[in-house]
Amino acid sequence: MKLKRSIFLFCSIAFIGMVAFTGREEDPIEKLLTSLQSWAENNPQEKVYLHTDKPYYIVGDTIWFKTYVTIGSKHQLSALSGAVYVELINEGDSIAQSLKLPLMAGMAKGSIVLSDTAIREGNYRLRAYTQWMRNAGPEYFYDRTFSVGNSAANTVFAKIDYIYAKDGEQTKVTALIKYTDQKGEPYADKAVRYELKEGYKSIATGGGKTNESGELSVSLPSSKSEKAGSTYILTRITIADGENVPKSFPIKRASQQTDVQFFPEGGNLVNDIWTKVGVKVVGANGLGVSVQGVIIDNENKEVSKLETKHLGMGYFNLKSEQGKTYQAKITYPDGSVNTLKLPNAVNEGYALSVYNNTTGDTILVRIGAGSSILKKGDQVVSLVAQSEGDLQYAADIHVNKAVTSIPIPSKGLPSGILQFALFSESGNPLNERIVFVQKNDHMDLKVNSSKKEYSLREKVEIELDARDAAGNPLVGNFSVSVINEDVVPSDETTENSIFSQLLLSSDIKGYIEKPNYYFHNPTDETRANLDILMLTQGYRRFVWKDLISNKQLPPVYKAEKLVTNITGKLMTLNNKPVADGKVTLINNKLGLVLDTISDGKGKFKFSNLLITEGIDFTIQGRTAKNSKRLEIQIDKFVEQDATPNINIGDINSDIPKALMASIENSVKQDLDMQKHGRIGRGQHLKEVRIQASKLPKFGNTIHENQADQVFRPDSRQNCGTFKDCLEKMNNNKSVRFDQIMSEDCGPMWVARTLSGDGVYAVTIDGWILESCDFQELLLGDGSNISKVYFVYDSYAMRARLLGGRFGLKPPPVMAIYTKSGNFRQKYDPSVVYYAPKGFASVKEFYVPKYGNNEVNNSLADLRSTIYWNPATVTDKEGKARLSYFNSDNKGTYRVTVEGINADGLLGRQVYRYQVK
Repeated sequence: MKLKRSIFLFCSIAFIGMVAFTGREEDPIEKLLTSLQSWAENNPQEKVYLHTDKPYYIVGDTIWFKTYVTIGSKHQLSALSGAVYVELINEGDSIAQSLKLPLMAGMAKGSIVLSDTAIREGNYRLRAYTQWMRNAGPEYFYDRTFSVGNSAANTVFAKIDYIYAKDGEQTKVTALIKYTDQKGEPYADKAVRYELKEGYKSIATGGGKTNESGELSVSLPSSKSEKAGSTYILTRITIADGENVPKSFPIKRASQQTDVQFFPEGGNLVNDIWTKVGVKVVGANGLGVSVQGVIIDNENKEVSKLETKHLGMGYFNLKSEQGKTYQAKITYPDGSVNTLKLPNAVNEGYALSVYNNTTGDTILVRIGAGSSILKKGDQVVSLVAQSEGDLQYAADIHVNKAVTSIPIPSKGLPSGILQFALFSESGNPLNERIVFVQKNDHMDLKVNSSKKEYSLREKVEIELDARDAAGNPLVGNFSVSVINEDVVPSDETTENSIFSQLLLSSDIKGYIEKPNYYFHNPTDETRANLDILMLTQGYRRFVWKDLISNKQLPPVYKAEKLVTNITGKLMTLNNKPVADGKVTLINNKLGLVLDTISDGKGKFKFSNLLITEGIDFTIQGRTAKNSKRLEIQIDKFVEQDATPNINIGDINSDIPKALMASIENSVKQDLDMQKHGRIGRGQHLKEVRIQASKLPKFGNTIHENQADQVFRPDSRQNCGTFKDCLEKMNNNKSVRFDQIMSEDCGPMWVARTLSGDGVYAVTIDGWILESCDFQELLLGDGSNISKVYFVYDSYAMRARLLGGRFGLKPPPVMAIYTKSGNFRQKYDPSVVYYAPKGFASVKEFYVPKYGNNEVNNSLADLRSTIYWNPATVTDKEGKARLSYFNSDNKGTYRVTVEGINADGLLGRQVYRYQVK
């Protein structure tokens, strides 16, 4: 079908006399198209979108979401993967929670509880992907940053601002942190200790006292190794004797200074050809900066002007001349001026320009040829347009004049990113340009209610009507969220939507500021700005050179199905395969037993297992003669690492202010619950206060973000023993090992802090062990180790891990956690414990019912999410009806409906009504 379509395009273009074809024996374009088709068939592209009930949350809330997984340029629901992973990532770029959800027809529903025991105020991320998507890389995952505010019990409000100052060629950055109480009164003359951290690596420490305005200045050191998005300041302010309140702040710094980049359209500036040059200016906070400037040549003559009007993006036109160089003289908002060199122009080359008339039915492509090209006479180049690997256009073009124009019909092109690429006659890539096709090929989705004004707790009935562009009814699957905008105010342009994610963000690397701006109310202006975004932000699902030369690597990760296979090998203790061995799989929860036999290579397989959360197994191996002198090796996939946050611009540095309406609503809810004798959320959500004078009786676990350093084994790490791995771990600031002579154990290794002034108490799976008890594990290969927490700074965290057994000043702690969770179990290589990640259980959203059978009448209903339904389906008439009850909060209620049908038509509609 693709070849027929391209032939149709060839014929239509030839008919109007714009394209000529060559009859080469081995046409490079045919090889190119064959490679593209092969890539598309072997690498179908999945995308993920999460529709959440709210744009941000309060500690103690539940995140309700629905996952949509699509595939290909038509964005149809994917049947390739049977599981999707949804992760909550904290400011330290550590995975705080992880869910595996079953995909049914490309969709899944789920929820994440923002537990007060694990979550505190800060900027978090939701990341979602399938195992198959890992082949494309985390740049194409769903990755959204959002704020979580503190509870009603918050006694310290803090915000951070940044002051930038030039020091020669360097930019000095100072963080100004301000602490106030709930009434806005400053915490003056209070001691503050701070630590600047990159993940778990400590970059700098210090302290000081707040001034009369409650402010503390912290100079941020420059660091070439610093990763954008993963650096934060952890502070502890002493507000009373022995009462320290921790606060963390992200370092909202994409770079040390304002970053200016130039993007010649098509890739090159070519002398004697007018070229559009995109400009992108990003501030140190990751957001676009509006600047003005002029372009001057090497004779200081002004040849063009530039201005970035939309989110730091803009463009100018330039016709470069041979022998000249060009600079941009830029004026920043503060009045400072900087002069930057433009990319050098080339004499021999092509310029590729695309004019995307979104309101018409044609895309105009222009190929400009430099004078040196024209001197060679008639040249043949190939123009290819593709979307998600799906060929949309291909033709050979004869170039024999300065500008060759090719009008391409846009009818039938799907909405989304379309990549144009120009190739030489020998098939080498020359130029690239991406454009966005924004057409009316989505659902016509209408949302209505019987009236526009309602009363408190009144029943609301909503009707959905889904149709295609021709007015035909559609059967679709939708998720519906209703929130009170007076309690959860938001900016719809900054949100992710099903359009902005599946059509734009999932195909573009890097941060996109205000992604839904381009979709929530499309106009000529938004379309023009979207084209500038295409000009200044790259597309790299694949590299043409690798595609042509067949250097594309085969997929590393297989598409995961709804059912799971447990596979592995039986090996002798000399590491030789055991053929015809007997393998027994025992479900530890249900007691079910399965048996199988290993093949000639020692491999075994248990197929089609549906594994839910909490299911674990014991796997036992025996030889054909029933001997247990063998080892079981289970095949396990490597988990996806947490990546640094690229969404610097979305990081909120003043969460209490931005979420004030939600926090105040939480206060009202908490007070009402206490008034009626209930345990209010504020009684659960008090801030962690570290008191050095006395220690509560903690358990023996802590959260990962409370450790001073975390070690996770990496199979790629070149180390022989577990001890060796710990000493060689990345940025080791925690541990060294000294050998001592013990009367009971003989020579043994003890773990000390790196400074050598403290010996670690060692816990394994919560058990406190003497040094000689874990020597075997220390000198083993560490294959059973899941993670290690090092805690040395906080007496409170030490005490928690050690159960308070060492008094007021417990020693530093090295807490080791094994994969089996039971270190004391006698080691037997013929028996292994295996706990694969199972499907998480799904909660249902509670909808109160009022009227004759009114519930909880005495309690105030102050829900911020009024209604959530992730499984709304329209009937054959395109209709669906929903009903729910309003809360006790007046205001503007926003109904957001998003969804998709079997043909991949996307739908989104926002509807508002008043509650008085």
